[in-house]
Amino acid sequence: MTVGSIFFDLEKAFDSISHSLLINKLPQYGILGKSKLLIESYLTNRFQRVQLDNHLSDAKLDSTWMKVKCGVPQGSILSPLFFILYINDLPKAIMSNVTPIIFTDDTNILITRQVAKELKEDLILTFNQVSK
Repeated sequence: MTVGSIFFDLEKAFDSISHSLLINKLPQYGILGKSKLLIESYLTNRFQRVQLDNHLSDAKLDSTWMKVKCGVPQGSILSPLFFILYINDLPKAIMSNVTPIIFTDDTNILITRQVAKELKEDLILTFNQVSK
């Protein structure tokens, strides 16, 4: 028996969440009506800008306001939950004979095979499926 694993640590994972994809997934988890509208309102129509302060000259430099098109608010207690809802259907995208272990932005996929060559092929196939 040979065992292989793929470890994913998604960089800036919370920043990459598509608002529309997450909102469309909410009914799958029974989040409907006013609850869904509240989450949609929380995620959409947000704006941000950068402000630089020069303490030596008391000058400030502000960027223009830009609409936030993806991501969840950082530091929110809801952000990890939103991310889990966002990727919770990942196991449906990969082969049924592998074991995904999902914890927020750290995901591991375990594969066991009798033959090392089959393990290598399944590792490559699974990696490609998850990457898509």
